[in-house]
Amino acid sequence: MKRIIPFLILLIIICAALIGFYKTQFCFHFQELYKDTEFSSEGLKHAENYKPENDSFSLPQLENKTFFESIDDLSICRRKEVRKYLYIYLTKGRSYVINAIERSYLYMDIINNEFKEFSDLPDDILLLPLLESGFNPYAVSRTRAVGLWQFVKSTSSILGLKRNRWVDERRNVRKSTIAALTHLKNIYPMFNSWEMTLAAYNGGAGYVTRKMRKAKTDDFWALCESGLLRDETRDFVPRFAALALIYKNQKMFGIDKEITRREKENTKLVTITHPVNIHRLSKITGLPVKKIRHLNPELKSNLTPPDYSFYNIRLPVEALKNMSENPDKPIIMRYTSL
Repeated sequence: MKRIIPFLILLIIICAALIGFYKTQFCFHFQELYKDTEFSSEGLKHAENYKPENDSFSLPQLENKTFFESIDDLSICRRKEVRKYLYIYLTKGRSYVINAIERSYLYMDIINNEFKEFSDLPDDILLLPLLESGFNPYAVSRTRAVGLWQFVKSTSSILGLKRNRWVDERRNVRKSTIAALTHLKNIYPMFNSWEMTLAAYNGGAGYVTRKMRKAKTDDFWALCESGLLRDETRDFVPRFAALALIYKNQKMFGIDKEITRREKENTKLVTITHPVNIHRLSKITGLPVKKIRHLNPELKSNLTPPDYSFYNIRLPVEALKNMSENPDKPIIMRYTSL
């Protein structure tokens, strides 16, 4: 037994080294595809027409891989559609990607904290707001979907996100994350495929199911080839894959030095027992109104909801010291963590 343990450790080290080696070699070959920072039709054609069988060293095969496994080991780059969006996001979409990644660092702690209750979901599903909103809680789509996870009114109502004169909880990072993960968890058993689940997140489970039946396939990529899916839903999956690849391999795709990691802020939820005007709260805490709004994007007015018996508002820990020492402070019931 004592002899086996060192051997296993050595084997693990060798495997890790080999994984790093093939990624390095793959990076070398892909540098030619994604060296452009400005879009060109020639560059796009080059990326789309790339032949992994001839031009790539040790790029894993796609067979028998789940969607997220193929992202993790880079084998999804065998798909032309993914290579296309990698090129687009690294050229004319480059500023969008940089801003989205930078914003993600502001909210990932809150998102990861809620993800603890959804451990059966793949970790990389948390990157979906890269595509949906660029990690902007104020994002609004042309179909009036709102928030990090881009909920339309009908879906948000089913998932219990409130919308009224005072708040739009689709813009609440914590609550919308819980709703999105719940929604994804509910959809997945219908398809047992993350590609189909993501397509259904975009286009609706009923819509995708009807198209599957018409095409007589449960394979997402075959469904794409059938031409039955609308463009937005068809492109949703490879676009997400491309963004996830860039996020997870920033150095490989030459974008790491352009990204500034914003300093994380220690915040807590404060439960207040009566409505508070955020201008008054600004004076009490010493925080600019803009900062309070940034931390609480669900608020639609200057007043916290008057019809809530208790309301949670997010504030920096440092500001709470000012609040506790101010005789004009609002009544606070308790502090929570994230």
